[in-house]
Amino acid sequence: MRIPICTRGLDDNICMSGSRVSLVIAETALELVPDELSRHSSVRNHARRLQKKSSEILLDRSFHHSAMISGKIKLAWKRGRPDIAHFALLEALSTPLYLEGMLDVYIHTIDDKVIKISPDVKVPKSYFRFEGIIMKLFKEKTIKNNEGNKTLLELCDNTTFEYLINNIIESDNVVGLTSVGARSTADYVAFRNLIVKKNVKCAFIVGGFPKGHFSECTSELFSCSYSIERFALEAHVVIARILYECEKILLHANNGSRGI
Repeated sequence: MRIPICTRGLDDNICMSGSRVSLVIAETALELVPDELSRHSSVRNHARRLQKKSSEILLDRSFHHSAMISGKIKLAWKRGRPDIAHFALLEALSTPLYLEGMLDVYIHTIDDKVIKISPDVKVPKSYFRFEGIIMKLFKEKTIKNNEGNKTLLELCDNTTFEYLINNIIESDNVVGLTSVGARSTADYVAFRNLIVKKNVKCAFIVGGFPKGHFSECTSELFSCSYSIERFALEAHVVIARILYECEKILLHANNGSRGI
């Protein structure tokens, strides 16, 4: 059942979930070419064009399809789509919620790495520049600003989704957004988890893969899960919808507390 939210007139006292939310793009199809595919001709040719070693480039189905269908890697249908992370970050990091410092964004990858994203990061709109930055991140583990005094991106190896939720974000309300969740709407999901559930640290989880569903070890950590449309939506669309509804609640509460 749809429960619309009217942010005007909301009592600021009921917005008690805190001034920040977290977004996790989980099981993201963002990884370096695995060893078992590094000698395939499609991978070697692509690496040569990029003037990199095969082990230093991102797995990308657009270039490595023949290698990926060889049967040498597991869950091939969920892998090799780094563009999904690019679109998702472009959406999330351009929202007022992020620009106002009220959104923490993390990428959890299909091979259990986590990318921490600092405030004030601007993702290149060009995919090829994004690709270059991510390849550098996988090699050097951090990306710093031009002055070298601030870490913009940090890569944490061997970091499971469970560790991210329990030890880094420390969330006690993990909201999965998935096509197999309970049928709902984005405004109700935000209302339910930011207002009705008070004094909780809320993390919204969106899949960063092209096909399939969250693995069991990820979905079992969800406090609840919702489907916000009758059909599957791409990750960046889900992000846009849920963050907009969060903005209407949290930015209203923040502005109200300042007398605006």
